[in-house]
Amino acid sequence: MSVESVTVTGGAGVIDLRGEDTPHGFTESLLYSGGAVAALDGPATGGHRLVARAPGRRPELGGGLRIALATGQVSRPLRDSLRPLLDLLADGHYELSGPERLFADEPAPVAWSVPEVGPDRPELVGDGRYLVPTDTWPPAEDDRVAYYRQAIRSGHRPATVLLGVAGGAGAGFVLDGHHKLAAYLAEGVTPQVVRIARTETPVLAAAELRACLSATALGHPALASLLTTLDGHPGSRPEVS
Repeated sequence: MSVESVTVTGGAGVIDLRGEDTPHGFTESLLYSGGAVAALDGPATGGHRLVARAPGRRPELGGGLRIALATGQVSRPLRDSLRPLLDLLADGHYELSGPERLFADEPAPVAWSVPEVGPDRPELVGDGRYLVPTDTWPPAEDDRVAYYRQAIRSGHRPATVLLGVAGGAGAGFVLDGHHKLAAYLAEGVTPQVVRIARTETPVLAAAELRACLSATALGHPALASLLTTLDGHPGSRPEVS
């Protein structure tokens, strides 16, 4: 699948990303308006990853884009199809790809998961085949999940939008498509995804996490360890052992 490069200038900055891809692991966070952290995907000890979510209002996508994502008919160039979403991003350089099967670089479909993370429930995950939710997981609206399950059984492949750091671990944050993912899981079908990867991302600061995550979440041992690491290396990403 070919990759499109796009530079966002004059973006609303409703969706922003902090992070860094290094030989030792990376940390990234999805930021909504006002600099409020929405979700975290970071390194932890023992080869695990740490994921967390903060309460926040998800951005609304344009109606035309939602229809295209629901049917899976996202046309190229993606910079045109995804324009309502790209206009919400912070200024910067991004790579766009898809629609394609999740983990399409694998020779066959592989198992994947969405950890049940909440504002007070950071979770450790053991491998890179996971998606980080930015909304309640699993979704509560059963009617929408049922609609997508029927669509999938009929052969349609609704697209989910993922955002992440270019070259990063994991598959990314779910910008749109939580109900679709629940339907794909229920049907045992590998989801169709569109990816937005940011390059040259700003480094994450510990203060951003402390300002937006709950005291309970901040008390998680792995998160406390990550914050200590960030405090000691505010301008770079050291190895997390």
